[in-house]
Amino acid sequence: MTPDPIRRFEEEHTVALSALDRLEAAAETLRTGAPAGPQLAIAREVHGLLCGAVRQHNEDEERALFPLLGGEAPIGPFLEEHEALWKLEADLAAAIERGDREQVAHRSLEIVDLLRTHIHRENDVLFPMARALLGAEGLAIVAKKLDL
Repeated sequence: MTPDPIRRFEEEHTVALSALDRLEAAAETLRTGAPAGPQLAIAREVHGLLCGAVRQHNEDEERALFPLLGGEAPIGPFLEEHEALWKLEADLAAAIERGDREQVAHRSLEIVDLLRTHIHRENDVLFPMARALLGAEGLAIVAKKLDL
């Protein structure tokens, strides 16, 4: 990882997007009626990443980046999306536990849609805005809060 906090967030997004591709493929396969076992295993694995690394990423943004942006950046929608993602993660976990292939597929695709859009808006809008608003000094503060 890099000491540039925005670059770190972008690198974490790349990992998440790759996992979302796998989750989407598993969900689409579940909808075809193919054997559920391998697809449920993929959903379970990606769910673990969502609840681990992706959740930590979101919490890091909320703890280290968003407070410094204050009212100068539109962080409200991003916070709402984090909350919506966490609810969908719980719904997906319950569906996986039940082995409900239709709900696993449905919740997985909801997560894929929400998180892809969220990531692209952060990469394309919020992060460039953060760089401009915070400058090198502000980004150094974010890096320090992230222990980079």
